[in-house]
Amino acid sequence: MHLRYRVFIPAALAAFLVSCSSTPTPSTPDKTASSPTATVVGDGPEHTLQKGMTAEAVKRIMGEPAEIKLMSTTTGTAEVWVYRRTSSSPIRQVQVGTRFTKGTPSSGSATGDHSSNMAAQMVDEPVFAQQIEIVDETISLLMFDGKLLEQKASVQKRLEYK
Repeated sequence: MHLRYRVFIPAALAAFLVSCSSTPTPSTPDKTASSPTATVVGDGPEHTLQKGMTAEAVKRIMGEPAEIKLMSTTTGTAEVWVYRRTSSSPIRQVQVGTRFTKGTPSSGSATGDHSSNMAAQMVDEPVFAQQIEIVDETISLLMFDGKLLEQKASVQKRLEYK
């Protein structure tokens, strides 16, 4: 019995890592993380994924997966559960550039010479836009015979301007 797990687990893990890889979106990837545990909601151990957890315990923490990919094996049932989450930061007003524009003429000088002050002045004017940071998170869980075997998380951040 142990021999078949030693043969299956490396093959399943390799298939899991290959199935989780995908072509990134045009946004700039920020980081990819793989950790032995992932805290999803809350602080206690009842809210942390652990290897060996049952499918029911995983669903209590994570909910239903967005996608389930079945993997055929001769030694058991393997599935990749995929969770996706998108969040955003509050909108910020940021300067995105400048434009050369006519400014207002300055008021008269103390000497009374108004002719040079009445000409329009050209100035650099700041240009602003609304910026929002979008965070896309994907968590993939390798489930084998109804238990959590491995997990992988990736995070991509992108900025949008309006």
